[in-house]
Amino acid sequence: MNSTTVNAGKTNWSQVYSLLALNAAIVISWIAYHNFQPQILELFHFTELKLFLIIAQGLILVLIPPVAGVVGDFMIKKNGNSLVVFTVGVSVTAMVFMLVAFTVGSSSTIDLTAALPFMIIVWLISMNVFHSPANSMLEMFAPAKDLPAAMALIVLTTELLTAFEPLIIDFVNYIGPVYTFALGGVLIIVTGYFFRKTTRQVKFERDSEEATSKVNKYEKVVLAGLFLGLATALIKNYMADWMLAKSNFPLTFDASVLVAGVLIISAVAAVPLVRYINKFGVATSLTYGLIATFVALALIYVVPNGTITVALGIVAGLSFSFASVAAFPFALNHLSARSVTLGSGVFFGGAEVAEAIINYLQAI
Repeated sequence: MNSTTVNAGKTNWSQVYSLLALNAAIVISWIAYHNFQPQILELFHFTELKLFLIIAQGLILVLIPPVAGVVGDFMIKKNGNSLVVFTVGVSVTAMVFMLVAFTVGSSSTIDLTAALPFMIIVWLISMNVFHSPANSMLEMFAPAKDLPAAMALIVLTTELLTAFEPLIIDFVNYIGPVYTFALGGVLIIVTGYFFRKTTRQVKFERDSEEATSKVNKYEKVVLAGLFLGLATALIKNYMADWMLAKSNFPLTFDASVLVAGVLIISAVAAVPLVRYINKFGVATSLTYGLIATFVALALIYVVPNGTITVALGIVAGLSFSFASVAAFPFALNHLSARSVTLGSGVFFGGAEVAEAIINYLQAI
């Protein structure tokens, strides 16, 4: 790709770190939302909307990223950048966070209770409007050779936060929903501001001949997202139960601790594994990382020996790290410069399909 920044050919780590911070804010916001959504629905007598919101969330997570990608690529073609899409998404997300905090904690005569389901839908949409366009800019922050290293830092941060979800939930339960949603709004707007500030000098310059001659391989992009999302969903939702079901399982941890342990292994391994991903290439690393992950998970399910499943859990964590770091750079390698924002949306939308299906099946 010929998308460039003012430091073409060099990795701009300040921009990578700002993207890392933004992804961290998104993960924390999702944890807070999933923790308090059932409580808020019950508090305001909207429990009958639970299944509707789960279906809506699944559709939004799968469909909105590609739509945001189409709009982002159009804005790049028209105005030279897609940051207007990012800015609108961040602003609306922060605003809805604040409105929910006001609604939950307000004792005034202004009653926004009836608008809560609508606000939740708007929040879900706005969160996904800016996520994939922001991450699509990773290829502008780092040359191809440094993409795995940049991605490894994002994987390290987001998977560590996901691993420590129980602690984050304890914290947000301690401060309560009002302060949580207010803090979430501040977190999104602050990280969004710094991301916007560090990317102000990004130039969306694309060589028209290269941009039109390179064929987009969306089938490979969506498959990468689908299989990575499936591996993520199996690890988060089923792996621990499979391990704990073994009669001689040597550990007494609950499911969340086991999942956290595997995710911590995956997160910590991400950075040192970059040298091997660069050596083997992102395509090979993704392919064998996913194969090893699914084989380890299958063996965890069928092998009766609990001690062996612990070793398999470690293997799953390491191989999942390979796949997590390599997947998005792999997707970027199969997109033309003119379609990278749309392609990123296709990747992130595909990655949510398995989780959306599992959430629906668990709710019915």
